[in-house]
Amino acid sequence: MKSTVIEQLASFSVGLRYEDLPYEVVSKANDCLLDFIACYFGALKISGIAETMKNIASLNPMPQSSIWGTDFHCGIAEAALAMGTSGYSLEYDDGISVSGHWGSATIPATFLAVAEHGGNGKDLITGIVSAYEVGTRISRLFSPRLLKRHTHFPCTMGAFGAATGFAKGLGCSDAVLAGALSLAGLFPLGTYSTATAGADGKALYSGWPNYLGINAVRLSKIGLSGDIDILENPDGLAGALGFPPLTEKMLQNAIEGLGKTWHFMEVYFKPYPCCRWLHAPVHAILKMMERENLHAHDIVSVKVGGPEFLRMYDTHDVLASKVACQYSIPFSVAAAILYGRLGVDEFSEAARQDSKLQALIDRVHVSVDPELQELFPRSFSVRLEIHTKDGKVLCTTAGTPWGPDAPPTKDELFQKFCVLTQGIFTEDEQQSMKALYLRGFDAPGSFEKLLCLCEADRCSP
Repeated sequence: MKSTVIEQLASFSVGLRYEDLPYEVVSKANDCLLDFIACYFGALKISGIAETMKNIASLNPMPQSSIWGTDFHCGIAEAALAMGTSGYSLEYDDGISVSGHWGSATIPATFLAVAEHGGNGKDLITGIVSAYEVGTRISRLFSPRLLKRHTHFPCTMGAFGAATGFAKGLGCSDAVLAGALSLAGLFPLGTYSTATAGADGKALYSGWPNYLGINAVRLSKIGLSGDIDILENPDGLAGALGFPPLTEKMLQNAIEGLGKTWHFMEVYFKPYPCCRWLHAPVHAILKMMERENLHAHDIVSVKVGGPEFLRMYDTHDVLASKVACQYSIPFSVAAAILYGRLGVDEFSEAARQDSKLQALIDRVHVSVDPELQELFPRSFSVRLEIHTKDGKVLCTTAGTPWGPDAPPTKDELFQKFCVLTQGIFTEDEQQSMKALYLRGFDAPGSFEKLLCLCEADRCSP
């Protein structure tokens, strides 16, 4: 009998060995791990994050796992829930375009599984690659259409990756992982309004998939699973999401080139702490200002053209909520114009209260560009039209920075780590992390050293 897609993906993940991974895949996995650590610990400096993690830990005080950087101990699923929530809260974490935020949605579950199972750095790197690869292959079947319907696809699809990473870290069988992937189809949708409305629970977009993925594996291990043909069945996941049944070609795309073509290499990183779709206009305006020696008082208006879905980010009355600002093109472009940069501080309450900001926000407008709409989702870019006080009209077209075609250097990623962890890690600890990173978290003895750095209590007074 022909295996289903999730059975073939499960078999691929379970059979994947560290030795099967090309050098560039291992190197990228090290990048992903460092970047998640940076985003996670950077969030610990934000008021309320540690308290949120403490409250999550209290939901299940069984001391199975520790939560990085704290003295909190709780059940492993709750620990991953807390860590994924923290890792996503700055809106600074990695992703794969029209696929998911796999770092924050899967690395906590994968890391905790490897630690529980007594694994090492090679196991961790292999688990990370498995989670991203399987998650992407399933997510890509639905995410372009979910985006058009304004559904937050990273949250909706995240449990597939988390279940894969957790099962791989524990050394589960093909059948257990396939059962867990079938259960991931039972989980609820992620609404974009949670972010665009500035809701406090927005960071659960990545915490929740970790929690669900772990529990999917647990349930599968005791013999409970969903329909193993959840992707092929007309009444399966496609139908539940309101889509026609997946075609044979779409199903074949999900398994084509397994172990040879690595979707993992499409990972992007974020130079700005806001929604990835906002990076292209932000990067373009900053580069244009630098090139033309422009300042905020020189700019009369900015028009941002792009695919149709960008309209949901055309929000102007957002100053009261940091989260809403991180999903607003007018705010992010205006803040970049006003401050000449866009980092964590530019989304702070103090920065949002600047009286000049709202006037700049009102001068940024988003419209549909038919040409760029036609190219999406095969490629994504925006077209900026900047009108200046002296009557000039400056135009530029730009894609997203730090993507797979122009990735950050290891020095750039480490600099981001240092900026985010300043005040959390000492300079000596930052240099220790750099040594582990450059040597490889997969090197002998690195996992144990990484555990010590990450598990040290950094929140107690």
